[in-house]
Amino acid sequence: MYGNLGENYNGTVVREPIGVVGMIIPWNFPTLILAQKLPFALAAGCTAVVKPSEFTSGTALEIGRMAQEVGIPYGVVNVVTGEGGDTGQILSESTDVDMVHFTGSTAVGQKVMEAAASNVKKLSLELGGKAANIVFADADLEDALDGVLYGIYFNQGECCVSGTRLLIEDSVADEFVEKLVEKSRSLRVGDPMGESTDIGALIHREHVDKVLGYIGGARKRGHTS
Repeated sequence: MYGNLGENYNGTVVREPIGVVGMIIPWNFPTLILAQKLPFALAAGCTAVVKPSEFTSGTALEIGRMAQEVGIPYGVVNVVTGEGGDTGQILSESTDVDMVHFTGSTAVGQKVMEAAASNVKKLSLELGGKAANIVFADADLEDALDGVLYGIYFNQGECCVSGTRLLIEDSVADEFVEKLVEKSRSLRVGDPMGESTDIGALIHREHVDKVLGYIGGARKRGHTS
């Protein structure tokens, strides 16, 4: 390979394990998101320190136990539990951690970035967003309704890519919103383990209050549906 090096030089790319990877996991998909991080770090030759959400620590602890059971050497997969503001902060700023892979809110992601400056560690941040559903007049509106409902209420809406915004063509907007409200009212709220349940419980009281706050704010602005 010559490139800008010149004829008498050779450039070589060497891929090496980065070292210790800290993985901070949210509560909404604790198994799935850990599975999106841990196997790849191990395959690259890294060790891992997993910090699960304090609300769903059992999943990571069980996976850590299974890792030892199948023969992964002691100390390669580590699980530490605790509050994000304490344990997550320590993990993010530790000079013994070479990379942090964080999934969670934008606000906490900013704190992780600040803490990571301690040793200029590498970061991978998957933060919150506001996904949109776009519906045009020539769409199959029944299919679109099902898609919008799924996008909003999947996992009780506790999903970083929930369809929290609707962009609907004017000519079908009123009809579509009316049908959407009707279908939303038919969803069954109940025991998350019940086969007939469409929407289960939210993760904790603080999140319930946050959702109720959105509803209250909408009503103050004159929305009644």
